[in-house]
Amino acid sequence: MFFYNRENVQGKEAKALSIILPTVGCRWRRCNMCSYFEDSPNDSSINIFNIFIEEFNKAYDEEIKKIKLFTSGSFLDPKEVNSDCAKKIISFLSEKGIYEVTLESRPEYVQEDYLKEIIGNNELQIEVAIGLESSNNRILKHSINKGFTFEDFLSSSEVLRKLNIKNKAYLMIKPPFLTEKEAIHDAIESAKAIESIVDVISFNPMTVHKNTLVEYLWNKGEYSPPWAWSILEILKETSKLRPDIICHPVAFGRSRGPKNCKTCNREIEKRILEFSLRNDPKILEYECECKKEWEEELLKF
Repeated sequence: MFFYNRENVQGKEAKALSIILPTVGCRWRRCNMCSYFEDSPNDSSINIFNIFIEEFNKAYDEEIKKIKLFTSGSFLDPKEVNSDCAKKIISFLSEKGIYEVTLESRPEYVQEDYLKEIIGNNELQIEVAIGLESSNNRILKHSINKGFTFEDFLSSSEVLRKLNIKNKAYLMIKPPFLTEKEAIHDAIESAKAIESIVDVISFNPMTVHKNTLVEYLWNKGEYSPPWAWSILEILKETSKLRPDIICHPVAFGRSRGPKNCKTCNREIEKRILEFSLRNDPKILEYECECKKEWEEELLKF
């Protein structure tokens, strides 16, 4: 499976290709909001490299400058993508002249020796994306059940810095058990906490996955995904930080995803995506009647 989007690649807007590899998925499998692993095959004998080549050949064109590899887990976990496969994929992309490749991982798999092994002498820019979600250990443990601490993230970041690998952090907007106001505050404070550490901050507004604690709370009326106004507020407040600030919302405007009202959903989603290319907060200036309801919610707590 693959899809495209536009991204800032080495200072210029470019076409990016995302390829989802059918690995056995994440070993942790306990995060309160995630069920991606349920779509992962149980068969560990699948030839991941062959599938990658098939998807790449179907999707590739000369405009593509960046490849993002998703596994519903950690590309750097050798039990998901073995080292021989990882090396072949990176070498193949280097030979194709791809400028940059993004690999997702939990921090425990960011190991210096292993990264050196799979990257080898290839010269393409490697970016490792880690789902930090929050810099607050209380939220990581009790709201998300992430299975690692902020200090673990800092340790993995030091490895990436040493190897001159780009560091991308995902921060969640509105984990469970946080009010809308608390969620805005946590996202902004988390971004500030990693400003000098990472190269890219990608804000991920919550979507309600099936068979998760978040879905259970949502069905009971005890959780709702974030307002789009909250996303705009967070992006405005972090737009002047050193890292590139991006946001590519999933299920925007749908019942299980972030949203405002039907009048402004499409326009605000468009502005969020445009901001992610330019980091200009003026793009985010917008007004709609539903903003009053959001402001009232912020005052409740």
